[in-house]
Amino acid sequence: MKKFTQHLGEELSQALKTADELWVAVALMTRAGLQFIEDHVAEAATQNYVLGTDLPTDPAALAVLQRKQFSTATKVAMNVDRAFYHPKVYIIRSGKKLLAFVGSANCTKSGLAGNVELSFIVEDQTACKELLAWYQKIEAEAVSLTSGFIAAYRPLYERRKSNKREDERIAKQIKQQLEAAYTANMASRSKLIDVLQAYRKGDDYNEMKADRALSVRQIRKSLDYPDFRDIDLDAFFGLWALGHLIPIPKPRILAELPKFRRLLQLLTNEELDVAERYDEALTGDLAMYGVRDALISKVLTIHNPKKYFIKNGKSDTTLQNYGLELPRGISAGEKYKATCAFLIDVCKDSGIDDLAVLDYYLYLEAEE
Repeated sequence: MKKFTQHLGEELSQALKTADELWVAVALMTRAGLQFIEDHVAEAATQNYVLGTDLPTDPAALAVLQRKQFSTATKVAMNVDRAFYHPKVYIIRSGKKLLAFVGSANCTKSGLAGNVELSFIVEDQTACKELLAWYQKIEAEAVSLTSGFIAAYRPLYERRKSNKREDERIAKQIKQQLEAAYTANMASRSKLIDVLQAYRKGDDYNEMKADRALSVRQIRKSLDYPDFRDIDLDAFFGLWALGHLIPIPKPRILAELPKFRRLLQLLTNEELDVAERYDEALTGDLAMYGVRDALISKVLTIHNPKKYFIKNGKSDTTLQNYGLELPRGISAGEKYKATCAFLIDVCKDSGIDDLAVLDYYLYLEAEE
């Protein structure tokens, strides 16, 4: 079995079919979530629940469970601890074997199937027994679910449900605003696509693609990519493809070659967000005299031409001419990241193979 799952419902439904006993400790349960368990759990299985109300658990689900306590082997308790109750634990016994799921998924339709969730699958019997002991401890501290509890809780739930809808609306609005804040747009995008598609159909396209691939290899060689031990700065600054660099910073770089090497390692470290790498190269501890957008973006492009583009006067001119609009109030690195994302889509729509090839045609457009 897998070690974790992003879709708990798929794994849980299979395990429930052979369950002799089930223990569920979740912060939130809806009627649909309970229905999922009812639809899949073995009919004779003993069911145990410790539920919470710090999140708006559905009283309809509680009402069903309260009735089941009198007609089936079902036991339900409600957490009343002052601390916020937030677990998502499912433990299943089939025969003598225990299986547990622990993660972020509440017992709701979205939690089990729709949301971005992650649950670890625990098969180790010692760990499962420890989880069961934890469950029994919180169950001992909980109170029984009664019809009186549900009656007192229901009007409070309806009030919270209304607030929850408003919270969800605000959260959706916030996400849209955040997405817009990091998204580049272009007034004449379709016109640029048309122009690039025409270049793509030209007789020299394949030749240019091969030439760009060769340039990437040559620049990598000059920097001893990806090790950066034997750097040839004369060769690097002498290669004009992918942005001609003025060699003003060469003496400073030569004097601080170990620092430059660390900078190159930083720029090519995909474990870090490219916006952070870009900003660090410009203004952080590894910033160097004369190492600006053109050099930084050239290194990024030869590192991965599918993801990064050359930022210089020519590319800026072309993109501005076609009406590229970048979000305001964000860093240079975040603007570079937004432009990369935009140009990746442009390449897909126009058929241009990568951003290194795209650079040549942005250059042609700037010249015209």
